[in-house]
Amino acid sequence: MKVIYAGYSKIGTKTIAAVFNEFGYITYDLFENSHYLGKDWVKIINEGGTVEDFQRMYEGVDAVLDVPSHIFWEEILEAFPDAKIIFSMREEESWLSSMKKQTRSIASEPMYVLMQLLSYSGWCHFKFMRACGQIMLGSSMNWPWSSIKYNPTVWKRLYRNHNSSVLQNAPKDKLLVFNFKDGWEPICEFLGEKVPDKPFPHANKGASLLKDAMQRHPIVIRIMRESMFTLGVVTLIGAYGGYKAYQNPASLNSWINAVGTRFNFW
Repeated sequence: MKVIYAGYSKIGTKTIAAVFNEFGYITYDLFENSHYLGKDWVKIINEGGTVEDFQRMYEGVDAVLDVPSHIFWEEILEAFPDAKIIFSMREEESWLSSMKKQTRSIASEPMYVLMQLLSYSGWCHFKFMRACGQIMLGSSMNWPWSSIKYNPTVWKRLYRNHNSSVLQNAPKDKLLVFNFKDGWEPICEFLGEKVPDKPFPHANKGASLLKDAMQRHPIVIRIMRESMFTLGVVTLIGAYGGYKAYQNPASLNSWINAVGTRFNFW
């Protein structure tokens, strides 16, 4: 493990991920944490974990960021004591507005809901996000189509406490407090990387995370394909059942009457 990004979600995580990818780092962001380590994280959030758990989970990984790893930055650092820490923060009300917009954007995306309902991988992602919502925002979704309860008092307190914890407890010789306006130079110097000959990235503008992921992220695209396959199978079975019922309506009526009698529907 080379580096841990300890900034909260909606503090440039996708931009930092783009930076790490530019350096060629094996990076575990939100969807990697969910897809490859979702069961481990749900267990850790609900029951706790050990140094050995984190060492096993992130063996061979160069960089980690976003929920829930930013909350467990101390545990990951304990497992990988040579790792460095990058941290960023923004004005509280600005962060709150951005997080509110992001959660509403996710909850209102029909394809995202279908992904979680029609795919095993998607359902596992929902369980992962439900656990993450509880520790990151103090509430979680009951179902894929529900949204996280907006509680500005709790959200701001969790955000404030996290920022204070990082600034107070992170080893100063391992910590870079990064301002995104400064671009490549501070991060490259801190990590010992050459400054790329390209503009500094700025990702996930305007809560575009989900839209971008569905277009570009291989894990999300895979889950979408699983969902479409399931939907296709269900549609095919339904069409075949409808065709058979049309051919033999008496059989359908008998089945409906049998079900109604068994469960006392009428």
